[in-house]
Amino acid sequence: MKVLLIGAHGRTGRHIARQLHAEAIAFKAMLRKSAHKSEFVALGAQIVLGDLTEDFSHAFDDVTHVIYAAGSAETEGVNEERSIDRDAVERTADYAKRRRVQQLVVISAISAYCPAENPLALRHYSRMKRESDEYVQKRGVPYVILRPGPLSDEAARGTIALASEPSAGAAAVSREDVARVAVACVTRGVEGRVIGFVGGDLPIGDVLDELTGVRGVSFNTV
Repeated sequence: MKVLLIGAHGRTGRHIARQLHAEAIAFKAMLRKSAHKSEFVALGAQIVLGDLTEDFSHAFDDVTHVIYAAGSAETEGVNEERSIDRDAVERTADYAKRRRVQQLVVISAISAYCPAENPLALRHYSRMKRESDEYVQKRGVPYVILRPGPLSDEAARGTIALASEPSAGAAAVSREDVARVAVACVTRGVEGRVIGFVGGDLPIGDVLDELTGVRGVSFNTV
């Protein structure tokens, strides 16, 4: 197994890199700038440079799994949202299909469940997430789409709650727990699922064991 981590230098991506290292999973960290590589070399990562706005198919050499953790920044506007949250995800699915990767894990957002019902400032972002999610589902590559939110930088709790729509009262889920879910999907072979979740009390392992038929836990997924 070898994982390509796209968006490695982001806030969630860095947690994923540390989790991959902790699980002793070989991985490539795709970075935009070589100046960031020392942090990931220290985690045993192979470094590959790439720009999501250009052809980055070379990053897919010699990998079996892909985690897409990149995302536009809140203040970068609709062009960046279109480029990073939709177009680059779709190209990732294309490259993954061509290279016959065993699994593509995409970190989307809970707002993608119902883009039109989000506040105006989030609607375009949510629509880009939804469109890229749907493309991945139709592309024919084994996938898992994670829709977490709202996010926090708190320490991991190791627990989540399943959710199928945004809610004003939903508990935040830590980025570190999102990373744990993403890596656990790889190690447990979860496939063909769209998983929405927020902060909660259900152990991550129990949720994913149920998805792979290991044990019985009652919850709904979409």
